[in-house]
Amino acid sequence: MANVTLPFPFPQHLELILPEMIIAVMAMALLMWDIFLPKSKKNWIAYATIATCMVTAYATILLTPAASMTTFYGYFVMDPFASFAKLLMLVATVFAVILSLDYMKDEEYLGEYYCLMLFALLGMMLMVSSNNFVTMYLGLELMALSVYVLVGYQRDVLRSSEAALKYFILGALSSGMLLYGITFLYGVTTSFDFATIGTRLVDANDSAHGVVMLGMVFVLAGLAFKVSIAPFHMWTPDTYEGAPTPVTAFISVAPKVAGFVVFMRVLHDVLPAVQADYTMILVFLAALSIIIGNVAAIAQRNIKRMLAYSTIGHVGFVLLGLIAANEAGYAGALVYLTVYLFMNMGVFAIIILMRRDGIQGELLDDFSGLSKVRPGYALAMGLLLFSLAGIPFLGGFWAKYVVIMAAIEADHLYLAILAIIFSVVGCFYYLRVIKYMYFDDARVDFNFIESSLMKIAVAVTAVAVTVIGLYPDPVIQICKQALVGLI
Repeated sequence: MANVTLPFPFPQHLELILPEMIIAVMAMALLMWDIFLPKSKKNWIAYATIATCMVTAYATILLTPAASMTTFYGYFVMDPFASFAKLLMLVATVFAVILSLDYMKDEEYLGEYYCLMLFALLGMMLMVSSNNFVTMYLGLELMALSVYVLVGYQRDVLRSSEAALKYFILGALSSGMLLYGITFLYGVTTSFDFATIGTRLVDANDSAHGVVMLGMVFVLAGLAFKVSIAPFHMWTPDTYEGAPTPVTAFISVAPKVAGFVVFMRVLHDVLPAVQADYTMILVFLAALSIIIGNVAAIAQRNIKRMLAYSTIGHVGFVLLGLIAANEAGYAGALVYLTVYLFMNMGVFAIIILMRRDGIQGELLDDFSGLSKVRPGYALAMGLLLFSLAGIPFLGGFWAKYVVIMAAIEADHLYLAILAIIFSVVGCFYYLRVIKYMYFDDARVDFNFIESSLMKIAVAVTAVAVTVIGLYPDPVIQICKQALVGLI
């Protein structure tokens, strides 16, 4: 028998992609399993999705190397930085599935819903393990296409279809901008590899400076859209309001983690030669996000739209860490994303519990008098909202503290002062919800449909922000250790 010669050597360290392989295989397997399951047992797919995420998290921890390792000819990197981001996204996906159990139980094609969530997760995992624009873009589009469908999953709801269409059109535009920027950087460096591009930009001729600037601007604009940075935030309020609430919870956290991890890799590895230039752009974007997010949220009566603008404001705070461009700044950004995961998931869990008897539970008035009937949920919601506002001593306070201190240490005092001022402004719309819960009379009955998993989700998130607020050092240290592979 003749020997078969491969055109390329077999990839080394192929075991590094085991977490992604688990997600991909299980997503396809669950899609097939869904065909044979009766409608009354469709929730089994949700439980299998949770189990898949847990197994994947274990595999990710097990395979995390002490330093960066690559496979697939250098196109895929595994390091503590990528592993930490993957764990955050896996936790966010588990929460999103738990939030979906009761909310989506009457929907058709429920199996496809959970499979799309896994495919979106797979795309995000590829993004954070990319050290090459090709791998990054493939992961980004897999995530985006899955999320577009999830946003419009309730086809009979007009606002859901409208939100999905807007998100798709603007998402396609941003992807085009990102590709356009990548082509300029490739034209100057003839490479798609992050480290190679960074090295060659340092040695690039002055005549190429204009082309590099153009490429940088388009890449930053494309990435800014994916994480809702103003003025590329126009899709966020409509998408948050129109999407099913568990999907809103999912896209408010997981894609943000993936997007900011890619952002950090691009800034640190690709654009160090133009740090002064991109810093000026990011300072403007951060200030604009903090101002628009916190001011526009005040006018909202729908709590999902309020949280959409809140997200834009919080994204501006995360940018403070990226602007600092040092270990404290990047670690602060990771701390912020970690705390934000628990805060947002907890708030959306309580919003879903408010859905009853034809009431969506999305208006501020729907929360009136909650403390008199369900004091436990009111207390949890209060803690989560206080944390989002940055009240001492809860997790959100330390999240803002670390990025503001990083900005001050990097000589961006004016930006830190702006962030503090608008953090105080943002307290208004969070406290307004608490006012409805504790000082207004109930206007509708609170006959919740509760499950044990939902109660656990609310309890875990409320306890997490409280514990992190009282003992922030372990989380801060873990985030610093996670920077291995980036710095």
